[in-house]
Amino acid sequence: MSVAGGANRIRRFGNSTTGIPENHHPTPPARESSALDPVRPGSGAGIFTAAVFWSCARHPAGESRDIQLLERLVWLLPFLAVPLAFATVFVPGAKNWWWLERTVMAITVALCLCGGRVLHGFGSGSKGQDGGIIVIFMFALILVSLGMAISGAMILAETRPGFDEWFRARRVIGSVLTLLAAVPIGLVVGFVAMLLFAVVVGIWTEFLR
Repeated sequence: MSVAGGANRIRRFGNSTTGIPENHHPTPPARESSALDPVRPGSGAGIFTAAVFWSCARHPAGESRDIQLLERLVWLLPFLAVPLAFATVFVPGAKNWWWLERTVMAITVALCLCGGRVLHGFGSGSKGQDGGIIVIFMFALILVSLGMAISGAMILAETRPGFDEWFRARRVIGSVLTLLAAVPIGLVVGFVAMLLFAVVVGIWTEFLR
């Protein structure tokens, strides 16, 4: 057999010593799931939601003292739920965009459930429910925008070494730009939230007719 014929045979059937064809490309390994996946970020939001429902069950509507407690809880909801969810960024392996998407979804679901439960505890009649919705939405929007900007910078530093080096060399400018990035993020998030809210309200109104 000639040398050229042997080379063609190897190219056709692969490496005879390993049995692996030359055109074989190994499949990249799938993303490994960490053992800490259950604690981020949905579990924290779930525990928070359960705690709010338990607190509301202990203070039903009808008494002024219970209503005052629920009014305080309206103001506290965003300041408790949002930092709790974003704090899971410090869990090992959490700094990725998939985590950020899940965190925003978990916060949205938790605040909708908790806010609805707390406002329902006010009872029937006009007792400031509309104002409570505005308070929850505005403070949650501000905190989520800041959380997305800060955690987004942390994710970029984790996934892109060049950004990490730039940020370490310019900490003050990087911090200012991160905080300024919360403004356009808040505008986009607020627009999407109001659009989804309008769609949900419209669908709900149609079902009530």
